[in-house]
Amino acid sequence: MDIEGGGQAAVLGEPEVIAAPVARVAPVPPEPVPARTLLAENLRRLRTDAGVTVDQVARAAYGHGLDWTATFLGGVEKGTRGLTAEQLLALPVVLADALGFRVTLTDLLAGDAPVLLVAEPPGTRSGRQRSAVPAGYLRDLVTGEPVPRPFSAPPQPGPVPEVSPAQRAAEQVREIRRAGLGDVDIRALGRAQAGAGEAETRLARRLAVAPVVVVAAAASLWGRSLTEERDARVAAGAGPVATVSRRLTGDLTARLDDAARRAAQQEAAALQEAAALQEAAAQQEAGASGPDGGTADWRDALDA
Repeated sequence: MDIEGGGQAAVLGEPEVIAAPVARVAPVPPEPVPARTLLAENLRRLRTDAGVTVDQVARAAYGHGLDWTATFLGGVEKGTRGLTAEQLLALPVVLADALGFRVTLTDLLAGDAPVLLVAEPPGTRSGRQRSAVPAGYLRDLVTGEPVPRPFSAPPQPGPVPEVSPAQRAAEQVREIRRAGLGDVDIRALGRAQAGAGEAETRLARRLAVAPVVVVAAAASLWGRSLTEERDARVAAGAGPVATVSRRLTGDLTARLDDAARRAAQQEAAALQEAAALQEAAAQQEAGASGPDGGTADWRDALDA
């Protein structure tokens, strides 16, 4: 039927289709990188992009009175050699001379990932409470102007970058995984965190690990915190608080050592597997090439 005055046919009884809302997935924050690794990657990128060799950078350093060898600079680019404060300040000067354009400390801190102020060698137990700060905040510290203050005024602390609860939770998950405790039950972990107290903090400080690592180890052993396990055993007559605490501390230390050992073995196995896959891919690519280095003729394949 026609709607009067509309000139269009109306279809009755046809249901209206409503599009379902699309769920938005929150972006995964980038993994923090050690400050030494960030500097090493930017140093290597600046040098290779300019087409300059490590020996040329070493010669430029020699011209400034610095005894930097190619071996030393190679170690800095690999992240295996650290720099003193004097060497860090001299590095942009040497690079500007070697590369032919101005280089600043900000160029050596380029990147989006948060920066770890303390790094650890791979395979070790996640020991200290590692602090990650935004890369942009570090660059602001480098490029910021001096702040004049009267001599009578006490020094004021600088702005501390805000860390959201989601970022804090993600960092705790990374700490737990690095400690080799990624298989801990999430419900037990939540209970252990709710029941944790000063005992976890003291033990974490003594073992040089993040408190959440101690909490995760306790959750994997007893399904609750060290504080709760200690109080329950003392109430059950297992002995004085000091005796029970020493016994539980020994259990937690052994658990953390075992987890760190297994994490190191898994990491080594993963590296070996990646190397094997890369070698197999290279052999397959080499086998697909003809004797003259080009791809085998398709007619040979048909004849076969």
